[in-house]
Amino acid sequence: MTTCATCRKDYDESDEAAVREHTEPVYCLQSCRCVGRPSCYMCHGSFCFCISH
Repeated sequence: MTTCATCRKDYDESDEAAVREHTEPVYCLQSCRCVGRPSCYMCHGSFCFCISH
């Protein structure tokens, strides 16, 4: 198990989907706090329209 530096939750590094969620950045078309962060980062911003959020 690895602890995510973004959301502080543990994830299994052998699970490819979990690794993507906690490491690969989300690219939004909007300028919001989620840009460049992994999909486990929840910005909760009403102006954010990231696909993974």
